[in-house]
Amino acid sequence: MLKEILQYQKLDASLIKLERELENSETKKVVNKMVDQVRQAQNKLVELEKSANRLLADYERLKQEFEKKRNRLENLKKVDFKTRNENELRENSKDIKQQIASLLSLNKEITALSKKIVTTLDDFNKTKAVGLQAKNRYAESIKNYNSVAGDKTHKVSELRAELKKLEQHIDPKVLNRYKSMRLDHKFPIFVPLVDNACGGCAMSLPTSRLDILNKQKILECENCHRMIYLPDMD
Repeated sequence: MLKEILQYQKLDASLIKLERELENSETKKVVNKMVDQVRQAQNKLVELEKSANRLLADYERLKQEFEKKRNRLENLKKVDFKTRNENELRENSKDIKQQIASLLSLNKEITALSKKIVTTLDDFNKTKAVGLQAKNRYAESIKNYNSVAGDKTHKVSELRAELKKLEQHIDPKVLNRYKSMRLDHKFPIFVPLVDNACGGCAMSLPTSRLDILNKQKILECENCHRMIYLPDMD
C-alpha cells in the first residue's frame, strides 16, 4: 500500500504545483478581480433594493397620513360659522392652523423622502450597470484565462483522474488522513526517515521510536504528525 500512497503523493505534488501556477497567474488574478467586482455589485444591489423598499413604505405611510390631515382640514373649512359661538370659532381656527402646519411639515418630509428614493434608484441603476460591465469583463477574462492556461488545466484534469483511480487501491482510513493533512497545508504527508530524523520537520527520533518504525514500517512523527517511512521502502 505504501507504494500506492507514495505514487499518489507524487502525482498530488504535481497537481499542487500546477494549481498554484494557475492560481498565481496574471490572467487568474484578473478573473478573481472580476469575480470580486461582480460579487460586490450584487451585494450592493441587494442592500439598495432593501433600502428602496423601506423608503417606498415610508413614502406610502406619509402619503396616507397627509391625505388624512388634508381631509380633516377640508372638513374644518366646511364648518358653518353662523352656528358656532366665539370660543368654537377660535378652536376651529386653531385646528385649521395646526392642520396646515402639520401638512406643511409632512410635505417637507415627503419631498425629502422623494429625493432619497430618486437617489437610491439612481444608485441602483448605476450599480446594476457596473455589475453588468463586470460580468462582461469576467466572461472575457475567463475566455482569456482558458486560452492561456488551456494546457495546464487539461493536465490538472488528467492528474485528478489518475488520483481518483489510485484511491481505489489505498486504505480509506489512510486516504482520509492524507486528505485531512493536505487541507491543513502540511505537505508532503508521507516523508522518509533521514539520518534518523523525520524527513518533514527534521526532528530526531529516539531509539525507542526507531525500533517501532523498524517494526511497523510507518510511524507518525510526534512533532509535525507526518507519516515517516523507511527510505528503502519507497
